[in-house]
Amino acid sequence: MAFQVAHNLRFRRNFGRIKKIIDLPYLIEIQKNSYDLFLQKDLPPNQRQSLGLQEVFKSVFPIKDFNETASLEFVGYSLGEPKYDVEECHQRGMTYAAP
Repeated sequence: MAFQVAHNLRFRRNFGRIKKIIDLPYLIEIQKNSYDLFLQKDLPPNQRQSLGLQEVFKSVFPIKDFNETASLEFVGYSLGEPKYDVEECHQRGMTYAAP
């Protein structure tokens, strides 16, 4: 039996009888796991493996000037907590970023 749905003064009929066979998988799990592995933000700097963002920084540093009188060394990175949440950023017209 079809049922009617009123939406903007239009009636839509749904004749679908598809039963739920399986639960939907968590589709972004692979992307989230990959991102977490890339950042390694839950590990202290001295325990991070040489992969992801850590490997990128290690491959670029040290940066030396032409005469090799000065150089920049990579020590570590940290990710802070955002100052405002997503809702508050929308209200203030700001971008959502972490320090």
